[in-house]
Amino acid sequence: MPSTATLHYFGLPGRGEATRVALAYAGKDFVDNTMGFPEYGACKWAGKGLPVLEMDDAEYFQSTALLRYAGKLGGLYPDDALAALKVDEIVMIAEDVLTNMFKCMGQKDDTVAKGVLEGKIKTLVDMLVAKLAANPSSKFFVGNSPTIADLQVHAVIKNFEANFLTGLPTTHIADTAPTLMEMEAALLEDPKVKAYYASKA
Repeated sequence: MPSTATLHYFGLPGRGEATRVALAYAGKDFVDNTMGFPEYGACKWAGKGLPVLEMDDAEYFQSTALLRYAGKLGGLYPDDALAALKVDEIVMIAEDVLTNMFKCMGQKDDTVAKGVLEGKIKTLVDMLVAKLAANPSSKFFVGNSPTIADLQVHAVIKNFEANFLTGLPTTHIADTAPTLMEMEAALLEDPKVKAYYASKA
């Protein structure tokens, strides 16, 4: 990783949380530059989207690309092609959950939330539960140790818990998909993940 790195994102989990954890997991020093929406509107990336990873005068966009990069740095992304396919599949299912969650941002009532919770989010979360169950010898989605797949599902849980999306219950995953919370508990007990969140407390 280049000698200087800054991750620019909003001060909420969103699409930046998994990459934050992955960079910390890899033991890489980086500046976690959080900003509000007014600040984003005035910055040079307005309209291009966040997160942005700046490294040695270069800028890199797209949250999933950044997550894969950070995962490769810390051994959270497998070398085996089939294992990588499984990881990518789960990452993208979780990304679709986030996309549907973010439809609720700024809504005046829970109409949109009700629709996505009973529709697309339910379908996607059920898929995640099934994928986790397909790896019964482990608490994680792929193999026996954390990958970026687990981090991305963790980010989904963090976004529910952050309570910034209109009409989405903070306990939705705990209420509807308890096995995902078991994965979450195992992930948070990982020494590197635990150290990262302890540093943020």
